[in-house]
Amino acid sequence: MRSITMLAAVLALSLGLFASPALAGGWAVTTFDDMPGQFVAGQEFKLGYTIRQHGVTPINVDKTEILAVATSGRTVSFPGTSQGDIGHYVATVYFPAGGTYTWRVTQGMFEAQDLGTLSVMAAAGTSTADKDKTATDKAGADKAVAGDKAAAADKAAAADKAAAADKAAGADKAAAAAKAASAEKGITVTTPVTAPATQSNDPLRSALPFAAAAAAAMFIWRLVTMVRASRRTRATA
Repeated sequence: MRSITMLAAVLALSLGLFASPALAGGWAVTTFDDMPGQFVAGQEFKLGYTIRQHGVTPINVDKTEILAVATSGRTVSFPGTSQGDIGHYVATVYFPAGGTYTWRVTQGMFEAQDLGTLSVMAAAGTSTADKDKTATDKAGADKAVAGDKAAAADKAAAADKAAAADKAAGADKAAAAAKAASAEKGITVTTPVTAPATQSNDPLRSALPFAAAAAAAMFIWRLVTMVRASRRTRATA
């Protein structure tokens, strides 16, 4: 009877190992009911599994969950809910993005069981390699667009600079034409920096100061002559 019990235990342990790639962890072993052929990002998968103490006796635990860690470091967890027989749990697994994950299942007070690595296909049926290639192509396209924008900005700046130069040249040309037209009409365009307070070409106005000076001199000479004559008259008397 003892030999039959040992044989049954070994057989149950062997079946658990073949049902899942899970390996024994601590004093409990987790085996999965079934595994999908391929995990796809954005889709939900219900995974049923059984926890067996010492790999033989199904046992209920206080808490169990499936943990998955992406290569980027992001961790997602999916709690297991007791369903059906003793030690049997179901977890709804959902991967937000494609890629490679390392995952494990916690087993209550027992040591967590490592489940190895898992490849998740990107959404819409594209592989991770295709997704990486698409991202690379997009990055290259974005870089090209940025380069085109920079070239367009430089071209626009050059066009604005040329337009400003043309406008300045047109203004200079218009000023030169106006100056030439004024010269033909006998008009002096250039204005002197300082101009005389009074400016006239009338000869009479120019002679007035000299005439006033001459009149003043004659008046003085006449006055002196009259004074001398008066003195002579007094002396004679």
